[in-house]
Amino acid sequence: MNNRIKNIFVLLTLIIFFSIIYITPVACIIKQATGFYCPACGLTRAFFSILSFDFISAVKYNILSIPLFIFIIFTVISLVYEIITNKFNYIPYLLNCLSKRKIIFVIFFLLGLSCIINNL
Repeated sequence: MNNRIKNIFVLLTLIIFFSIIYITPVACIIKQATGFYCPACGLTRAFFSILSFDFISAVKYNILSIPLFIFIIFTVISLVYEIITNKFNYIPYLLNCLSKRKIIFVIFFLLGLSCIINNL
């Protein structure tokens, strides 16, 4: 599969995922099973708040919402740019960054922090 098709596939997957979340209400399986909020609880409401420029509510719903939203927007813009210019460097660069242990530690630390804050 060539890089253009991979980028289009990732972009379409993101669009379909966010369309499904926008159309259908999603209940957290972890919250239903354990009674505790997971690190992603509140992200949908937080993203809607960000789109309404209500950043304080977004942070109250989930502290990781603003950085994650910026990352997703940056990823979508990068993928569209790469499809247009026929240069495909973003996904290999992202996978290379994610393969480093320090980044994995930071991600797990932030997820744990978000889980603790969500449950306070």
